[in-house]
Amino acid sequence: MKLFRIFAIAAIAMLSAVGAQAGVVIYSNMGADGLTDTSFTDAADVTSGSLVASGFTTGSTEKSLGLVSLVGQALTPGSKTVSIFSDNGGSPGSLYVVSNSTSVAGKGVYTFGFASPIVLAANTKYWILPQTGLTWFLNDDGDVPSAQNASGYTFFAAKNSTNGGSTWSATDGTFTLSLAVPEPALSSLLCFGGIALIRRRMKK
Repeated sequence: MKLFRIFAIAAIAMLSAVGAQAGVVIYSNMGADGLTDTSFTDAADVTSGSLVASGFTTGSTEKSLGLVSLVGQALTPGSKTVSIFSDNGGSPGSLYVVSNSTSVAGKGVYTFGFASPIVLAANTKYWILPQTGLTWFLNDDGDVPSAQNASGYTFFAAKNSTNGGSTWSATDGTFTLSLAVPEPALSSLLCFGGIALIRRRMKK
């Protein structure tokens, strides 16, 4: 019983720290760790009059997205989110999920997690759209994000909207960003912890 209790405590501790780690990077132009600032001075402001979205296509297997990291800063410092949209004919379509809030201030690498890992279907297009009031920086060499760890993810477009998302047009440049899935070890530990808690309750 003691062993299960230890796993349960460790799982809870790891879960509270998940937002601070990169996990396994599956798509990035921020290096293999997905947290390296490879941006330069060119940036795109995300305002109500100038929405900016970055589109990507998933690989041949579905994955549970855990984290989105971008290089940016806040036009107005405060808690911000990043949204993922489905694709509608090559432009952002319906809202799929909104991240947890992250406090954004000066330029830096900001990571956004989710209440629980989000399943991204295989061979499917999605769009990343930061909340208004943010500035996101473009990659230093103009490199678009690409597959990491044989994920098969590919970049397919960057688009801008000046009317709140009613219509979209192609735009230059891509975000300095990365996507990551939870560490396999973390997932196993959380599973172990969940089993421990269930067994403990059943014994009561």
